[in-house]
Amino acid sequence: MSAFRNLASLLFVVALPAALLTTNIRFMANEPRVYRYAIDDFGAVTTTGVARDDLIRAMGELRAYFKSGDEAATIRVNQQGREQPLFNPRETEHLKDVKVRFNLQNRVQEFSVLYVITYIAAVVLWSREVSVRRLAVGAMFGSSLTIAAIGAAGAFGLSGFDSAWTKFHELIFSNDFWLLNPRTDHLIQIFTPEFWQNMVFFVGLLSAAEAALILLVSGLYVGATSRRAPEPELAPSFG
Repeated sequence: MSAFRNLASLLFVVALPAALLTTNIRFMANEPRVYRYAIDDFGAVTTTGVARDDLIRAMGELRAYFKSGDEAATIRVNQQGREQPLFNPRETEHLKDVKVRFNLQNRVQEFSVLYVITYIAAVVLWSREVSVRRLAVGAMFGSSLTIAAIGAAGAFGLSGFDSAWTKFHELIFSNDFWLLNPRTDHLIQIFTPEFWQNMVFFVGLLSAAEAALILLVSGLYVGATSRRAPEPELAPSFG
């Protein structure tokens, strides 16, 4: 059973940072205030020529598209006195790619969160294959891994956000539909590079803060229990 216990603990350490990061990304991707922030703070009404109310409605339809089974985003707005698509064919193709990545990210989020909860409930609390103190140690490792990953990403970003953002897109997309024209393409006029830089910073900061809190609480627990007698290793009872 020790091999199972060690494997389960290792997966918990890996699943914890995945759960924190993907949960925060999923929350931000579905939060209406994020889209209002993109519209109001980066001049989207002026650059797109679309009224604010129309853009707010369109962003609600965009969020619905990401959660729907629709193949393409067919969002229309009033511009220059006539109704027309908000996004051109190139932008629409890119949104299809984004939707695929969002769906994959959501599956990772669901699996990692489910694993963390299952590990605590089944391995620690029910079968007692792992003690609460060992759970705290695992949480410390997982939190430290989260902070280290965010720190590494931040260090990479110090070379310049634009170049790091470009490399990120080249890594996750197999085409160049993400290369948009700021003078003509509404998608980049709404979601500007400055917006994405702030969002990446906020998600990283939020995830690091959550990891630091888990690290602090777990560390305090491990410190408190280290002054007691060592906990005996418990095995499941079958009798």
